[in-house]
Amino acid sequence: MPHELSWGDVYFSPLLSVLLLAITATWITVILLNKTRLSRFIAFPSLTFIAIVVLYVVAIDHFYLPF
Repeated sequence: MPHELSWGDVYFSPLLSVLLLAITATWITVILLNKTRLSRFIAFPSLTFIAIVVLYVVAIDHFYLPF
């Protein structure tokens, strides 16, 4: 069960680690899309990046942070 990350007297939410993991996974996904040339079918790359981050956050949060 994940718990808060502490740095000194400051506590960070476990969602912060999920967000960092989701952004890293999204970068890897974007690199794979660019290598396979599937990114040429995407009209708005920046919005697609944000959408993929949100999908990864929801998926990781569902499996990583059970409530």
